[in-house]
Amino acid sequence: MLRRCSASRYLLVLIVFPLITAIYWLSTIGRLPKIMSKPQHHTLAPVSTTLADFLATTKAQYLKDVRSGNGKAEGWTVVMGNEAGDLDSLASSVAFSWLRTHVSNQPTISLIQMNGEDLNLRAENMYALSLAGVSRPKDDLLFISDLSEFHPFPSSKFALVDHNRLAPIFVPAEFPSIVAVVDHHADEGLYEDTADPRLIAPSGSCASHVFTLLEAAKSEPPPELATLLLSAILIDTDGLKPGGKAIDIDRKAAAFLAPKSTIASLLQSQGFVSSNDTASTASADSLFKSGVIQSLTEDLSTKKNDVFHLGPRDLLRRDYKEYDFTLSWHASKPTVRAGLSTVPVKLRDWAVDGKLEAEGEAWMKERGLHILGVLTAYRGAKKGKRKREMAWIVRTDSPPSYSSPDGDEFDFDVLAERLWGGLETDQILEAKEHKKFANGTIKSVKKSFPHLRVRVYTQNPQATRKVTAPALKAIVETLGVNGTV
Repeated sequence: MLRRCSASRYLLVLIVFPLITAIYWLSTIGRLPKIMSKPQHHTLAPVSTTLADFLATTKAQYLKDVRSGNGKAEGWTVVMGNEAGDLDSLASSVAFSWLRTHVSNQPTISLIQMNGEDLNLRAENMYALSLAGVSRPKDDLLFISDLSEFHPFPSSKFALVDHNRLAPIFVPAEFPSIVAVVDHHADEGLYEDTADPRLIAPSGSCASHVFTLLEAAKSEPPPELATLLLSAILIDTDGLKPGGKAIDIDRKAAAFLAPKSTIASLLQSQGFVSSNDTASTASADSLFKSGVIQSLTEDLSTKKNDVFHLGPRDLLRRDYKEYDFTLSWHASKPTVRAGLSTVPVKLRDWAVDGKLEAEGEAWMKERGLHILGVLTAYRGAKKGKRKREMAWIVRTDSPPSYSSPDGDEFDFDVLAERLWGGLETDQILEAKEHKKFANGTIKSVKKSFPHLRVRVYTQNPQATRKVTAPALKAIVETLGVNGTV
């Protein structure tokens, strides 16, 4: 009798208790949207290493073909984002290489425009890659440093994402062929006869345009790749915040990618994705309200802005882009090189007492720059409003690339005045003299740094580098001292 009672109790524990627990959790799922009205943090574990395997395999094969010296590297398409190496560029290049390889059956490799050791400067990239199952990104991704021994560049076929002009350092022995361009910056009108697709249009994130190519090809991205693209869209649009940078294409892309990603089950538990319809997409309007989406956006943004451990040099090179401008107003049509560094910290926290000038000059010499713009973006301490500053340095001791028929030296003070005038009259930038650092972060810049000319402004908080770069090009190449042609 005792044995029968014990057996009965054992069966009760084994069968009934799990059943009651399951019923409880099923009833709770319907209440999750209310329970999770505030962002909560989750462990977003990748479901496999499919993407990591693809990256590692393509990198190994490409480097093998490059080192063989038999011309096989010419059969590859090298797809790259811009030199800032942000998450949008990384995700877009990886996704485009996956699409071209798997759908078009054309060998394609994603090249990250930074040295492998510099990946640590972008914690948000490391985090997004880990969510995408890429646990060894420095081994699996192809970086500029992996090809430093090869001169000229070993391939001549390129696809550009998140920018639309090939940098001079990538010019190979043969004339380069740009076979595709996918971008959301100002269109420079290049490669119209060779690029297919050539998709250059507004969006909050370039990753959203890559999504349209996946959709058009009816290609189902693996969950890890969907997670990587979704992360790029969220970080660039502040989590699809209404009234922000996100436009329809970004919302549509996120709504398609979220149910395909590694966070799909969490979204299903909140009721944002239907669990019985694998082909469904999330509601674009309601996705922003998801606690999972808000949590992921917060984690990415926190890691992106956590840069206080970095010194001035690392801050200048962490999010950096470079441009060559031809001065059409000058008789000799010289070329000058400009760099734009975006820093998510106000100048007062890292650039005072001459650090801006000293580190700026050192970076300019390292990169061969004539102009350096430092664009800060941060939130005010009191009301949390977005704010921006611009610090500009013109270096006078490095001649531009030109040959003067008269042997005259280039007058950098003319270039500096032209730049100041153009910036101060630009109606979009709305540059205003900085109250504390108008002429630099020390009293006498000219005495301490005789070869530098410095101006610092506050500016329109909505004018990002995407706006500043075209304005700089127009000012330097064509505008007069007071903003006139």
